[in-house]
Amino acid sequence: MRADRQAGGHALQLVILSVLLLYGCGQERPDYPQRQMPQGMMEDGAQLAAGHALFSDKCASCHGKPSEGLSGRAAFFQPPAPDFSETHYRDSDPAYLFWRIEVGKTVEPYLSSGSVMPAWRGLTDREIWQLVAYLKTRAK
Repeated sequence: MRADRQAGGHALQLVILSVLLLYGCGQERPDYPQRQMPQGMMEDGAQLAAGHALFSDKCASCHGKPSEGLSGRAAFFQPPAPDFSETHYRDSDPAYLFWRIEVGKTVEPYLSSGSVMPAWRGLTDREIWQLVAYLKTRAK
């Protein structure tokens, strides 16, 4: 009897895992333009410092840590705004990060998912690249 319950439990776990994998594979993947980060941007201390300053001014209230000026309203965001300290941001495609900063919530799948990220089209391409470079160095 116990073996039957264990087998049934394993079967249920397998079904749940399969459903989650199929759901994850079915998620809409954003299509974004390919761009090249300016050469040397990641190694240029002045560019990284400019990106940090932009992050502090424009992004920290939603994406920062409490010590960086995180606003109390950020606790209510669904989905939550990342602070970009996770490793996968270091490995993210710079063109994707550029595009995401540029368009914010104005495109799918973000528009219908409840994102509150503004489009930062008022920033210059250089400023967006500075932010991208800084975000990639911020990740652990």
